[in-house]
Amino acid sequence: MTTGIRKVSFCPHCSNTAPQELVYTQRFLESSWDTNSLQEFSSVPCSTFVATCETCYRVILYGNPTDVIPEKEFCLGELEYPKFELHNSVPKKIREIYDEGSRIKWTAPNLFAVQIRKALEELCHDRKANGQYLNAQLKDLADRSEIPDVLVELAHILRLLGNKGAHSSTEGVHPSQVDELDEFFRVIIEYVYVAPGKLKTFREKYHW
Repeated sequence: MTTGIRKVSFCPHCSNTAPQELVYTQRFLESSWDTNSLQEFSSVPCSTFVATCETCYRVILYGNPTDVIPEKEFCLGELEYPKFELHNSVPKKIREIYDEGSRIKWTAPNLFAVQIRKALEELCHDRKANGQYLNAQLKDLADRSEIPDVLVELAHILRLLGNKGAHSSTEGVHPSQVDELDEFFRVIIEYVYVAPGKLKTFREKYHW
Protein backbone atom coordinates (compact mmCIF):
# COMPACT_ATOMS: atom_id res chain seq x y z
CA MET A 1 0.00 0.00 0.00
CA THR A 2 1.28 3.48 -0.80
CA THR A 3 -0.07 7.02 -0.48
CA GLY A 4 2.53 8.80 -2.57
CA ILE A 5 3.13 11.24 0.30
CA ARG A 6 6.83 11.70 1.10
CA LYS A 7 8.74 13.99 3.44
CA VAL A 8 12.44 14.28 4.25
CA SER A 9 13.00 13.74 7.97
CA PHE A 10 15.37 12.20 10.51
CA CYS A 11 15.09 8.42 10.88
CA PRO A 12 15.72 7.21 14.46
CA HIS A 13 16.48 3.71 13.16
CA CYS A 14 19.37 4.45 10.79
CA SER A 15 20.16 8.03 11.89
CA ASN A 16 19.85 9.32 8.33
CA THR A 17 17.92 12.40 7.24
CA ALA A 18 16.17 10.86 4.28
CA PRO A 19 12.82 10.60 2.49
CA GLN A 20 10.06 8.86 4.42
CA GLU A 21 6.83 7.66 2.87
CA LEU A 22 3.45 7.67 4.56
CA VAL A 23 1.92 4.23 4.01
CA TYR A 24 -1.12 4.31 6.31
CA THR A 25 -3.13 6.58 8.61
CA GLN A 26 -5.10 5.10 11.52
CA ARG A 27 -7.79 7.38 12.96
CA PHE A 28 -9.46 6.79 16.34
CA LEU A 29 -11.05 8.48 19.37
CA GLU A 30 -9.05 9.03 22.55
CA SER A 31 -11.07 9.18 25.77
CA SER A 32 -10.48 11.86 28.40
CA TRP A 33 -11.44 11.21 32.02
CA ASP A 34 -12.39 13.28 35.01
CA THR A 35 -9.84 12.27 37.65
CA ASN A 36 -12.24 12.96 40.52
CA SER A 37 -15.35 11.12 39.31
CA LEU A 38 -13.46 8.80 36.92
CA GLN A 39 -16.18 9.50 34.38
CA GLU A 40 -15.46 10.02 30.72
CA PHE A 41 -16.14 13.62 29.73
CA SER A 42 -14.89 13.81 26.15
CA SER A 43 -13.55 11.87 23.20
CA VAL A 44 -10.82 13.51 21.16
CA PRO A 45 -10.18 12.53 17.52
CA CYS A 46 -6.58 11.38 17.06
CA SER A 47 -4.56 9.60 14.43
CA THR A 48 -1.36 7.62 14.02
CA PHE A 49 0.75 7.92 10.89
CA VAL A 50 2.63 4.82 9.73
CA ALA A 51 5.66 5.68 7.61
CA THR A 52 8.70 3.89 6.23
CA CYS A 53 12.23 5.20 5.84
CA GLU A 54 13.38 4.94 2.24
CA THR A 55 16.98 4.37 3.36
CA CYS A 56 16.61 1.51 5.87
CA TYR A 57 12.97 0.54 5.02
CA ARG A 58 11.98 0.32 8.68
CA VAL A 59 8.64 1.42 10.10
CA ILE A 60 8.24 4.73 11.95
CA LEU A 61 5.09 5.78 13.84
CA TYR A 62 4.04 9.38 14.37
CA GLY A 63 1.22 10.40 16.70
CA ASN A 64 -1.26 13.17 15.93
CA PRO A 65 -2.87 13.68 19.36
CA THR A 66 -5.42 16.31 18.31
CA ASP A 67 -5.83 15.25 14.70
CA VAL A 68 -4.74 18.66 13.42
CA ILE A 69 -1.63 17.66 11.46
CA PRO A 70 -2.44 16.99 7.80
CA GLU A 71 -1.22 13.77 6.21
CA LYS A 72 1.15 15.68 3.94
CA GLU A 73 2.99 16.88 7.08
CA PHE A 74 2.89 13.53 8.90
CA CYS A 75 6.49 13.77 10.16
CA LEU A 76 5.53 16.78 12.30
CA GLY A 77 3.62 14.41 14.58
CA GLU A 78 5.06 13.16 17.86
CA LEU A 79 7.48 10.27 17.35
CA GLU A 80 5.89 7.19 18.93
CA TYR A 81 8.12 4.42 17.54
CA PRO A 82 11.00 3.97 17.85
CA LYS A 83 11.01 6.27 20.84
CA PHE A 84 14.30 7.25 22.39
CA GLU A 85 13.32 10.23 24.54
CA LEU A 86 13.56 9.75 28.27
CA HIS A 87 10.67 10.50 30.63
CA ASN A 88 10.37 14.14 31.70
CA SER A 89 11.10 13.13 35.30
CA VAL A 90 14.72 12.58 34.21
CA PRO A 91 16.89 15.70 34.66
CA LYS A 92 17.21 17.80 31.51
CA LYS A 93 20.99 17.44 31.25
CA ILE A 94 20.77 13.63 31.26
CA ARG A 95 17.98 13.71 28.67
CA GLU A 96 20.06 15.95 26.40
CA ILE A 97 23.11 13.70 26.61
CA TYR A 98 21.01 10.60 25.91
CA ASP A 99 19.15 12.24 23.02
CA GLU A 100 22.42 13.26 21.38
CA GLY A 101 23.78 9.73 21.73
CA SER A 102 20.61 8.05 20.46
CA ARG A 103 20.87 9.90 17.15
CA ILE A 104 24.18 8.14 16.40
CA LYS A 105 23.34 4.82 18.05
CA TRP A 106 23.62 2.69 14.90
CA THR A 107 26.03 4.76 12.85
CA ALA A 108 28.60 5.32 15.61
CA PRO A 109 28.24 2.70 18.39
CA ASN A 110 31.53 3.75 20.01
CA LEU A 111 30.32 7.33 20.40
CA PHE A 112 26.94 6.11 21.62
CA ALA A 113 28.68 4.12 24.37
CA VAL A 114 30.68 7.22 25.34
CA GLN A 115 27.47 9.27 25.56
CA ILE A 116 25.85 6.65 27.76
CA ARG A 117 28.86 6.72 30.06
CA LYS A 118 28.66 10.52 30.11
CA ALA A 119 24.95 10.32 31.01
CA LEU A 120 25.83 7.91 33.81
CA GLU A 121 28.39 10.39 35.12
CA GLU A 122 25.73 13.11 35.06
CA LEU A 123 23.38 10.84 37.01
CA CYS A 124 26.04 10.43 39.70
CA HIS A 125 26.55 14.19 39.76
CA ASP A 126 22.81 14.80 40.07
CA ARG A 127 22.54 12.31 42.94
CA LYS A 128 25.58 13.94 44.60
CA ALA A 129 27.60 10.73 44.65
CA ASN A 130 30.94 10.86 46.42
CA GLY A 131 34.17 9.71 44.77
CA GLN A 132 36.72 11.01 42.32
CA TYR A 133 35.99 8.46 39.62
CA LEU A 134 32.80 6.93 38.24
CA ASN A 135 33.56 3.51 39.72
CA ALA A 136 33.75 4.98 43.24
CA GLN A 137 30.68 7.12 42.67
CA LEU A 138 28.60 4.09 41.69
CA LYS A 139 29.79 2.27 44.80
CA ASP A 140 28.75 5.27 46.90
CA LEU A 141 25.24 5.21 45.40
CA ALA A 142 24.98 1.50 46.20
CA ASP A 143 26.22 2.04 49.76
CA ARG A 144 23.54 4.69 50.21
CA SER A 145 20.88 2.32 48.74
CA GLU A 146 20.21 4.73 45.89
CA ILE A 147 20.58 1.81 43.48
CA PRO A 148 20.59 -1.95 44.20
CA ASP A 149 23.57 -4.20 43.54
CA VAL A 150 22.18 -5.60 40.29
CA LEU A 151 21.93 -2.08 38.84
CA VAL A 152 25.45 -1.32 40.03
CA GLU A 153 26.62 -4.28 37.96
CA LEU A 154 24.70 -2.98 34.94
CA ALA A 155 26.22 0.45 35.46
CA HIS A 156 29.72 -1.01 35.57
CA ILE A 157 29.07 -2.72 32.21
CA LEU A 158 28.02 0.66 30.78
CA ARG A 159 31.12 2.27 32.28
CA LEU A 160 33.45 -0.35 30.77
CA LEU A 161 31.80 -0.21 27.34
CA GLY A 162 32.05 3.57 27.46
CA ASN A 163 35.76 3.26 28.19
CA LYS A 164 36.09 0.78 25.36
CA GLY A 165 34.33 3.10 22.96
CA ALA A 166 36.54 6.01 23.91
CA HIS A 167 39.95 4.34 24.07
CA SER A 168 40.06 1.11 22.07
CA SER A 169 42.08 1.47 18.88
CA THR A 170 41.37 -1.96 17.44
CA GLU A 171 38.22 -3.42 19.01
CA GLY A 172 35.45 -1.01 19.87
CA VAL A 173 31.78 -1.39 20.74
CA HIS A 174 30.03 -3.64 18.23
CA PRO A 175 26.66 -2.57 16.73
CA SER A 176 25.15 -5.79 18.13
CA GLN A 177 25.83 -4.47 21.66
CA VAL A 178 24.06 -1.11 21.42
CA ASP A 179 20.56 -2.45 22.16
CA GLU A 180 21.69 -4.04 25.43
CA LEU A 181 23.67 -0.91 26.24
CA ASP A 182 20.58 1.20 25.69
CA GLU A 183 18.31 -1.16 27.64
CA PHE A 184 20.68 -1.38 30.64
CA PHE A 185 20.86 2.41 30.88
CA ARG A 186 17.08 2.75 30.65
CA VAL A 187 16.63 0.20 33.47
CA ILE A 188 18.82 2.34 35.73
CA ILE A 189 17.01 5.53 34.74
CA GLU A 190 13.65 3.85 35.32
CA TYR A 191 14.64 2.88 38.86
CA VAL A 192 16.26 6.18 39.87
CA TYR A 193 13.92 8.70 38.22
CA VAL A 194 10.99 7.38 36.20
CA ALA A 195 9.26 5.05 38.68
CA PRO A 196 9.44 7.60 41.55
CA GLY A 197 8.30 10.35 39.16
CA LYS A 198 5.31 8.37 37.93
CA LEU A 199 4.36 7.45 41.50
CA LYS A 200 4.48 11.13 42.52
CA THR A 201 2.29 12.10 39.55
CA PHE A 202 -0.21 9.34 40.34
CA ARG A 203 -0.51 10.43 43.96
CA GLU A 204 -1.00 14.06 42.98
CA LYS A 205 -3.51 13.23 40.25
CA TYR A 206 -5.71 10.94 42.35
CA HIS A 207 -5.01 12.62 45.73
CA TRP A 208 -3.52 9.50 47.31
